[in-house]
Amino acid sequence: MRRSVWVLAWLLLGLARAGVALGKDVAEAEHERLSDEMDRLAERNVWAGVERKYRELERLGVELTEEDYLHGATAARELGDMLSCYRRLKEAARLGGSKEVVDWLWDIDNNYGQVELISVPARSAELSAKEMPFDPNQRKAVEAAIKSAKEDGIFVGMLPKGEYVFAGQPFKIEPGVSVRIEVSPKARRQGIIDPVIVYRELPDAVVTGEKKAEDAGADEEPPPKEEP
Repeated sequence: MRRSVWVLAWLLLGLARAGVALGKDVAEAEHERLSDEMDRLAERNVWAGVERKYRELERLGVELTEEDYLHGATAARELGDMLSCYRRLKEAARLGGSKEVVDWLWDIDNNYGQVELISVPARSAELSAKEMPFDPNQRKAVEAAIKSAKEDGIFVGMLPKGEYVFAGQPFKIEPGVSVRIEVSPKARRQGIIDPVIVYRELPDAVVTGEKKAEDAGADEEPPPKEEP
């Protein structure tokens, strides 16, 4: 009886191991298929399709290659999502990082800043740029942010350096600096006229030149204004 139990246990263990191996093989096969599809879609500049395939790859739970991350970064950039582009490039850099990846990260660090724009409660809010960028990739990032603010009253991502207005509140984007603005009618009823703007230097950004967080008022919160 005891021997039968041991035999059954070993059989079950063997089947479990075989199942795990088979699952990994299936996942890797699916990884290869999705990567091939991303290649073909990228060749045709179908970036929305590349983005969909990339997100499917993420859900697989397999280790992505540098090429996978680069396809994902390019798709995000073409769709105006520079924050996802930046994060995917960081993952590519973690795998060793080619000169292309390093140069791309340097360019983002020196031309973009992170921003969090929130309207509370969530409702349509107008975001505008004082001057639209000439660079096509930067223009896509601004257009995507404007669309998000208009549709959802919120935008969390990256914007090119420059001057902007969100829900009537002007603010400035500097490379390597994070900006957070919350527009709240409730806060205004408590005596705060202008939304609070918080500027913070990003810890991972590699920014050249002298104009950095101090020009944007790093780590400063303007004092509340009282209604007359």
